[in-house]
Amino acid sequence: MQIRKHAILVFSLIVLAQAAHGQSYKCKSAGGRIEYSDIPCATDKDELSKPKSGAVVSRPVVAPLQQLDALFKEYESRLCEREKLATEVDLARRDGEIAKNADAWKSKQDRLGNMNETLIEFQGKAGKITRAAGNDSPESTATRKFQSKLKDCAKTTTN
Repeated sequence: MQIRKHAILVFSLIVLAQAAHGQSYKCKSAGGRIEYSDIPCATDKDELSKPKSGAVVSRPVVAPLQQLDALFKEYESRLCEREKLATEVDLARRDGEIAKNADAWKSKQDRLGNMNETLIEFQGKAGKITRAAGNDSPESTATRKFQSKLKDCAKTTTN
């Protein structure tokens, strides 16, 4: 038992000594000799001020609500147009206009299909931002408000 306490004590002292010692530097002298030191190797000051290639570049952190706001602005006009077109096509389908004249409605239906891809793209990007925040987060609330605004966009043309 006594030996075990001594072994732990010696091990602790070694660890503390290494921590107190700090970092070691391996430097090459002007004559080509390898030297070890606790201070960084002498180098040209200009070299130290230059960023190394492949260095990590920090980017400003953008808050999720700011990301969503930018996303809403980017997609708003296209998604509003999609809502208007979807409402128009849905009403035409209900009234039987599409069945009567399918060729006339084909281009609008094709356009709606393409715009549905835009909606899916938007939902994917917004989902990445809101997924970590949860359903009750300000981000999710902002997304629901934006989607409601799009529904209102479609109503303005049908009333």
